[in-house]
Amino acid sequence: MKHPALNPAVELKQLGDRIDDALSHAKDGMAVNLSDLEERASALCEYLLALPALEARPYAVKLERLITGLNALEEAIASSFGNLVANAVAVGPDLRPGK
Repeated sequence: MKHPALNPAVELKQLGDRIDDALSHAKDGMAVNLSDLEERASALCEYLLALPALEARPYAVKLERLITGLNALEEAIASSFGNLVANAVAVGPDLRPGK
């Protein structure tokens, strides 16, 4: 699928900013909304894969940074979830609604 209106430099910047914001929120224990992140990242990758190799090559480092940011975000979310579960177990099941 081609995305003729997609500006890869702008999209990389926007996705990087979105990931940085989500990472900051996740580290603070706040919820993050990643609803369209996968779709936008997929569209960007499809676009870059359709480019000739010499045109796509300059984006490789920026893509690596996005991947690093996504990995850090995954770790932060997993850690926050682990903390949430640990706190729920520590409090106990008697605080559930209706108990």
